[in-house]
Amino acid sequence: MGAIKLGTVKQKLWAIVAASFVARVITFFALPNTPTALAPDEGTYSALAKWIAESKPASEFPGFSDGLYLSSRSTIIPASVLTRFGLDELDSVRLTSSVYGFLSVCLVAMLCLKICQSSSFDAREKKKLEALILIILLVYAFLPSHFLWSNLGLRESTNEFWLLMTFTGVFLLFRTHQKYKIYLAIFIALSILCTFSTRPQAGWVLVASLLVYSLFKLKLKITYLLIASIAAGLISGYLATTSKLYVTTEVYVAQDSISTSRSQEELMASKLCNGTQNKVMFKEKEYRCEKSGSTVKRVRSSNLAEVAVNQVEVLPDKQLVNQVGAASKIERLNCPWSESSEAGKYACLAFRAPFMSLTFLFRPFLIFDTTSAASMLAATENIIWVFFFVFIIYRIAKYKRINFFQELAPSLVFLTLFVVGAGSYEGNMGTAFRHKSLVLWIVLLLLFAVFWRGQDEAKESLRNNSQESAV
Repeated sequence: MGAIKLGTVKQKLWAIVAASFVARVITFFALPNTPTALAPDEGTYSALAKWIAESKPASEFPGFSDGLYLSSRSTIIPASVLTRFGLDELDSVRLTSSVYGFLSVCLVAMLCLKICQSSSFDAREKKKLEALILIILLVYAFLPSHFLWSNLGLRESTNEFWLLMTFTGVFLLFRTHQKYKIYLAIFIALSILCTFSTRPQAGWVLVASLLVYSLFKLKLKITYLLIASIAAGLISGYLATTSKLYVTTEVYVAQDSISTSRSQEELMASKLCNGTQNKVMFKEKEYRCEKSGSTVKRVRSSNLAEVAVNQVEVLPDKQLVNQVGAASKIERLNCPWSESSEAGKYACLAFRAPFMSLTFLFRPFLIFDTTSAASMLAATENIIWVFFFVFIIYRIAKYKRINFFQELAPSLVFLTLFVVGAGSYEGNMGTAFRHKSLVLWIVLLLLFAVFWRGQDEAKESLRNNSQESAV
């Protein structure tokens, strides 16, 4: 028994990681061999993994063409490799998701350990810090919905992992020795690419968040390296996730009604033939335009700027689409302005943002929004989310600060933009509740930051307690 005694915080942290691993193995074998009712999308992702494993063209995948494959490659490619080795396609996507989730737990555990090792409190304060760290890791690893989504064949855990990797890279970029910075910049760009290849919407929010953060750090030279890596990740993410279309172009040639062979003038005149006219004039000479064939080439469906603008423009329409057939539909506020114009559309998005953001974070509510056993469980867990934010607001109001604000700034910008964007996008509470798990790690970091008591504050508190005891 002495061999498994957990004496140090390091042993306790890795015990939580080991427990997470064991729980994931048990869950993997306990799940049904069909897509669960909580996540019917498992069936779609597993079918796509099998489709790719069989070397079938992604563009011919029924119902989705290559759009779903391009936007979920970080999950589908590893799952398809497992399928090629003989694992059932549903088990493949579940195992892929679970591995990503476990790696995220390991990453958070290493961060927690680093915090504990870098602290220099007295024994009493250090014990409180370690207890807080252990609670945060336990919540992150085993909060029911977060644990469940990271074991099902979905994109949530993959998306979370690459976001964690990106923000870790940004954090280290400003604190690592100069000779390693270029490698971190490459790492950040690759992580952004993988985020795009998991869920492009999250990739766009990530890029926007990092660019906003960079605007406040322009006095530092290293910021420009960060901007370069963001640009590289953005461009590669755009290229990796936008589909190409086959475009057929008719080819016309200009011919002289007299000559039988094509002259240089005819070749030049052919450039004027575009299929809209039968005859063209070139150097005061008339030529007839005749169809000579057609060419087929692949072009991107839209350019980078169009895709960026479209991410915002489609939010209201996407929300309406997501409401279709939903048992827990999110009702939208009636906007006082007309949405027929672009200005009206954006004004209505801003008008609805506060209500929709709160809906995304805290609903379903017990009794009012519960339509099933699953929604009852979600509403119960939302009480924890409400507690988290009430406590965070209380601590900020009391102490008028957020510890480690500079370190947390990139993730806090992401949290804000993601909540506003998701609130405007989500059409039903079930999907919204699932997607909310993506920002759990940021909420826990913020919770730690407002709960943290710096060394000076801890000494002051200890001094006050000693004075009170003496009196």
